[in-house]
This record gives sequence, structure tokens and C-alpha cells, in this order.
Amino acid sequence: MSTHLEEHKAVPLEALFLDANNPRLAPENPPGYEDADALFDPEVQKELQERAKESFDLDSLEAAMVGQGWLPIDSILVWEHPDEPGKFVVVEGNRRLATLRLRILPRLAKAKTKLEKMGGGGRSKRYTAGDVEQQEAEIARLERLQDETDPLAVLKVTAATPTELDQTLNRILAVRHITGPKEWGNYAEDIWLLRRYRDLFDRRFPGEQLRWEPSTIGQVADEASLSPVMTKRHLRAASAFGRFRDDFEDDLPNEESFEEGDYYLFELIAQQPFAREKFGLGEDLLGLPEDKAQILFDWVFKEPRPQKAADNPNVFYRHENIRLWGQMKKYDESNGTTFADRFDVTDHKNAPSMHSVEADFHSHKARKTPIDVLDSLLTQLKELDAETMMAEGEFLHKQLEMLETRIEKLLRMVEAAEG
Repeated sequence: MSTHLEEHKAVPLEALFLDANNPRLAPENPPGYEDADALFDPEVQKELQERAKESFDLDSLEAAMVGQGWLPIDSILVWEHPDEPGKFVVVEGNRRLATLRLRILPRLAKAKTKLEKMGGGGRSKRYTAGDVEQQEAEIARLERLQDETDPLAVLKVTAATPTELDQTLNRILAVRHITGPKEWGNYAEDIWLLRRYRDLFDRRFPGEQLRWEPSTIGQVADEASLSPVMTKRHLRAASAFGRFRDDFEDDLPNEESFEEGDYYLFELIAQQPFAREKFGLGEDLLGLPEDKAQILFDWVFKEPRPQKAADNPNVFYRHENIRLWGQMKKYDESNGTTFADRFDVTDHKNAPSMHSVEADFHSHKARKTPIDVLDSLLTQLKELDAETMMAEGEFLHKQLEMLETRIEKLLRMVEAAEG
């Protein structure tokens, strides 16, 4: 990766700009890196700062910066636009730049104003000498932090054109965020993958309608160090969520809006074969069919969603209900029950609440003898193939560890009884 980066360069803070193509900040239609006017437009930068407040945890980073000073362990990466020499897009480190701009500098200004109100180096009747000393110490920390970051030592990405930057950046960001130690989070990762897929597809098949194309999926998978199967799962979830959000954003009740956490619903659908079948997310589709999307909306989003899941009046009161629905189906197949079938997509308006079905489901499971439980578990474990385990390993690992711990405890109980 070092061949793509120059030596550290000191850049004034005012010459650094948030990246309008960052997966966690970008608008619905990011401008790319060709259009310098859009990248550096003051209104665009103002909008990105507002998005940064919502998308990034600035509080914890602010506390760390003030308490520990600037620790340039992980360098900020920038790209100098060829059409605007002296202006740098921060392609890696937007959270740190936003914290400096939105928290540290305003905090320093407020701290100085407060010290003036205290009476400068003396003290007024309202403040003790300790208050003044504490305020002076905070100003000293903030001024030191300002000195350490303006100008800011950054690494410049070596790319003479936006096309070169695109090629270089895809490798750097995939290593750092998709499979590396600094993860963006599932939603941002998958949006990045989908954006990359669309870009490659448009280059390979100009003018053609977007579709899932194996060789293009394979290239995205190689760049992100993921398997093609896992990559397509991420792509399908991101594409389905984007289309669903666009179609139903205006139908949400009480001025609600879709949030990043709602993306988890589509991750689960993409992971669960039973849910994929019921909601019609076929292998070749970019999103849910219109009728199935309406069913999903009616079951999950139609009624206002309160803060507590227990008070949610929707059919599925939390996104994890998708996984539970699949578990019910497997249980039905082993025990001749019909819990999963109570959620009938052909008669979706009469679907019961998952609250009630879940209670019946767990009650039925509790009535089974220990031998029945273990026989059913062994049968289901035998059905898990290697491909499924590899594809869903990140989700199954914790459950298997819990299962191992429980089995060890049960064995000790049986051994004690035998003794």
C-alpha cells in the first residue's frame, strides 16, 4: 500500500475538505471525484458536517483528543484535486476532521470567552481561584491540540486523475474497512460495495440496465477480500434496502424515517433462505417484488414504532423476528407444527402479532422432553453444511460458543448425578 502514498505533508486545516463520496456521509447521489466544484462547494461541505454529527460518534473522539492530545498513530489520507491545487479531499479520516472542526475549535473559542468572563487571570466574585486555574488548564490543552493539528500532518494519495484515485482508493479502503481492523459498520460497508459494483458494471456494460453479473461480483469480492457468495449477499441486501427505502419513505407514519438500523432487516432477509423465499428475493433480483415489498412494509413499518420493542404494534416487532420466523419453520418441519405458517404472505392482512405466536412457540418447545430437545437439535445440526457454516460463520460463531458452554454444563450435571 505504501506505493500509493507519499511522505507526510503538513496541510493547513482550512485546506482540508470532507469527502462527499464517503459511505457514511455521502448524499444519495455522490458527486464522484471529477467535479471539483461539487466537492468543495461550501453548501455541500455544510451538509456533510451535519451528516457527520448524525453518523459519527464525535463525543467520544472529542473526549479522547482533549484528554490525550493528538495521537497520529493512524494517518489521515488526502487527495489533492488536480483542478484545485492546494485543496485536499480527506478520503480517510473524516471523523477526525469533523471532530476538530465541529468540536475542538468551537470549544477553544468558548473556553476563552468563559475565561474572559471569569476575569482573565484574576477572579471575580462568582469564581474561585481553582475555577480559573481549571479553565486555564483546559485552554492550554485545547491550544496544544490546535498547534498539533493546524497544520495537520497527512499522507497524500498518489493519483494524478480521478480515475487513478478511484483505482487506488478501492484497494486502500477495502483493506482498511471491509476486512481490516477499522470497520465502517455493515451498512456503510455494503453501500461502498454496491457503489463499487455499479461503477464496474457501468464501465463493462455501458448503457445496459444494472443486473447481477458474476465476473463483476468476483472483482468486487477480490478487492474486498470476500468470497463471491458473501459479496453477493451484501450487494443484494444493500440494493434491496435502497429500493425499499426509496419506495416507502413517504409512507412511514408520524414523520418517521428509515435509519441505518433498519438495514439489519434486509441483512437478515438476505441471510435467511426461508425469508428470501417468502419475500421473493430471487437470485437475479435487485430488490423485493412490489407486492412482497408491500407485505414487508405492512408487517414491520406500517404502525408507529415506539422506542420499546415490547410496545411495538406491528406484526414483526423487531428485526430479529425474521430470524425467529426461520427458526419456527425448521421447528415445524421437525415436529409437525405450523407456527411459521401463521404468517401467510397470501393473506398478510390477517397475520397475527409475532408476540402471540412467539409465546405459543416457546411454550410448545418447553413441553418437549430433554430427549426430544436433544434429538431435534442433533437432527438440525446434521443439516448444517460446510458452505452454510462458512457463509454465516460471523453470525454462528457466538451461538456455537454458547452452545458449547451449555453442553459442558449439562455434561457436568449428568456426571454429578451418575456419581
